[in-house]
This record gives sequence, C-alpha cells and structure tokens, in this order.
Amino acid sequence: MKLTYLTSASVIIEDQDVKILCDPWLLDGEFYGSWAHYPPLDFKPEDFNDVDFIYISHIHPDHFSTKTLTKMNKEIPVLIHKHFSKFLKNNIERLGYKVIEIDHNKRTSLKNNLHINILSADNCNPELCQKYFGCSIVENNFTATSIDSMCVMDNEQQVIVNTNDCPFPLAETVATVV
Repeated sequence: MKLTYLTSASVIIEDQDVKILCDPWLLDGEFYGSWAHYPPLDFKPEDFNDVDFIYISHIHPDHFSTKTLTKMNKEIPVLIHKHFSKFLKNNIERLGYKVIEIDHNKRTSLKNNLHINILSADNCNPELCQKYFGCSIVENNFTATSIDSMCVMDNEQQVIVNTNDCPFPLAETVATVV
C-alpha cells in the first residue's frame, strides 16, 4: 500500500491498481472564500480523475470541498459513513455523484483485495453524542449521528488508518476497534 500526501487532509491511498482520494480540498476559496492553500498547489482537481473512489470523512469544506468536486469526474463513486442525517449524502448527490454509504464498523471489500472500514468518531455511542458540535440529531434507534468519521483501509497484509481531524477525546473509544 502506498500513501501520498497532497495537502491538508487530502491524501491518496493506493494498492495494486486501486486508488482512493481522501478528503479532496484542492481549490482555494472554501468557507466563504476565506480558506486558501499555502504554498499554492501545483495541481488541479482534474489531475485526479483517474482515482477509483473518493472517501469523504465529514461535512467541513476542507474535507468535503464542493468547489473541488464540481471539477472532478462525476463517475467516481464517493464513500461515506452511513449517518442518520443525510446532509452529506444529499449534498454529494446534488453534485452528480453516486454515494456509497457504509455502515459503522462494517469492513467492506472495494476492489482487488482492498477493504475499507469506516468508523464514526464517537463509535456510535449515545453517551458521547451531543458532547461535540455536529452531533445534535438523535433518532429512536441510536446509530451514527456524529459528523466525524475515520477509515481503516487494508489489503490483508498492510493497514492504513486515516483519522483526519477526529477529536481524540471523542475518538478514543473507537481506537480500540482499530
């Protein structure tokens, strides 16, 4: 497995002939035009149209960049954690992408022996919900309401854990799963 750092939380994970672009924020001007990269990036979103999947960890614009995604190939499936709120899913679909929601802690085969396991940062623990921003909707049968997620990718021999910016006090319980 190969990990390539691009910028901020944007990385590419490769294994054999599978490429996953994680949290692509590749254009300046997110968050009402106030966020920019320094130093300036020497690539553009279209340079990554050859990836097999895009993984988006959560709704913040440095992870879910609508400016970036509008420039990319809409045929690339987008992987997200299956949350009770469909805000992230609906917004990705509005951009023209097919979204694949993955249940909490369900190791899922992607392609050529590469697997992903997406975990809600709060480990779907109702006692942790609402202690961090973004976790305000609680449904009757508690599942995932936290906005933050992390993923574990493996090829049965190597493992990469992408925690992006999950707050450690919130994610501490899910660390035991990893």
